[in-house]
Amino acid sequence: MLYLTLLLVFVGTAGVLVGLFVFFNRRRLSAEAEARSQLMGRSPTGLAIGAAGPTTILRDERVADSEVLDRLLSGKGITEWAKHELELAGSTRNPGEFLLGCLVGAVLGAVVGGRFLGGPVGVAIGTALGGLLPVGLVRRQAANRVKKFEEQLPEALDMLVNALRAGYSLQAAMEFVGNELPQPLGPEFGRFYDEQRLGVEVRTALMRLQDRVGTYDIKMFVTALLIQRETGGNLSEVLGNIALLMRERVAFRGQVDTLTAEPKASAKVLTGLPIAVFLLVYVMNPQYMRPLLETSTGHMLLAYAVSSVVVGYVILMRIAKIDI
Repeated sequence: MLYLTLLLVFVGTAGVLVGLFVFFNRRRLSAEAEARSQLMGRSPTGLAIGAAGPTTILRDERVADSEVLDRLLSGKGITEWAKHELELAGSTRNPGEFLLGCLVGAVLGAVVGGRFLGGPVGVAIGTALGGLLPVGLVRRQAANRVKKFEEQLPEALDMLVNALRAGYSLQAAMEFVGNELPQPLGPEFGRFYDEQRLGVEVRTALMRLQDRVGTYDIKMFVTALLIQRETGGNLSEVLGNIALLMRERVAFRGQVDTLTAEPKASAKVLTGLPIAVFLLVYVMNPQYMRPLLETSTGHMLLAYAVSSVVVGYVILMRIAKIDI
């Protein structure tokens, strides 16, 4: 057990050092890229500044700022998954940093699990929790971003309808909405306009918008635009009806959240109650809890209890979640 702990500490320290190297290397590369952009007459995002030269967009496809990590992670599969997760969350980090964070979290979790729970079970639980922690944080950020999208989209469609009725083209209307709306929806509409201006087909730009946002409402909006382009019709009327439908869905979702608030609160209370009782008993009578913390049987029971609480919380929250 001692050798395993020392090995995990060594690997964890190495992971932290690699993370620090990537972080500081990223700052240096960003400064160099900005200097090159200014010398070439471009913004750091790759868009040409001024009207003297041709307008192009150079999007960085590297998965890590470090050249070594970029070569290691440049394959498909897990890197594409990491890209998608970060894009849904609107994060500016690259997949290499995200995957490195998962690795460091898994190693540190294994060290903590092996130290406090002991045995292979404790190491496995610590590894799983530490490795999944960055994923949970990114998905929580993505969920908050989705809520903002759903709140902004009906207003964006109203502005789009008014612009179309005023004689704007679809591209000009999207630019107008992108300039008027704040984060996160405004920049996404502005990015659609930039892609159109740089020669990307409307269908491709719309599908990219759908992939970046990933909500049901934006899928409905993109589908309506694609169908209208194929069949024709009054686009402003179609978008107005979609905006009305979205507002009704938002109102219905509020009613559902009200009805499911009690089961969600119950799940949180039932999850926190065993932890609170454990801490209370440990503070009042540490000797009583010593067999649970210092014996292999106690470690196994503690690992089983933690796993059961986590699984129970996930099941209860899943039951209380209603997709609309």
